Amino acid sequence: MLPRPRGRRPGRYTIEFDTPDTDGEFIATSLAIAALVGGMADAVDDWTDELTRRGMPPAITLQFQHVADNLMDGETAARQTAANFADYFEDARTIAARGIRIIGNPHRRGGGPGRRRAA
Repeated sequence: MLPRPRGRRPGRYTIEFDTPDTDGEFIATSLAIAALVGGMADAVDDWTDELTRRGMPPAITLQFQHVADNLMDGETAARQTAANFADYFEDARTIAARGIRIIGNPHRRGGGPGRRRAA
């Protein structure tokens, strides 16, 4: 039995992700996306293997194998995105954990507390 499609377009499935408000939410959502896409890759791969065992010609099953491979690449990309985010913002997260807030741009002309504009 196939899952019932939901959403505005027939035959499409609606999956929604909340916009993250924190670094933890971003990383958790990225990993959830990876798990979802990885699960789909496994399902398509298993289905394709079953079609092959039943004698479906490679001209047909090859396209589904490409789908599974691309989904696996998507899983890897989503996991890598979470890791890149954590690496990129590691210093800022460490500073924030110590109670220091970072506001503004230190390279902005004339801005920032304690800085005076040249007359």
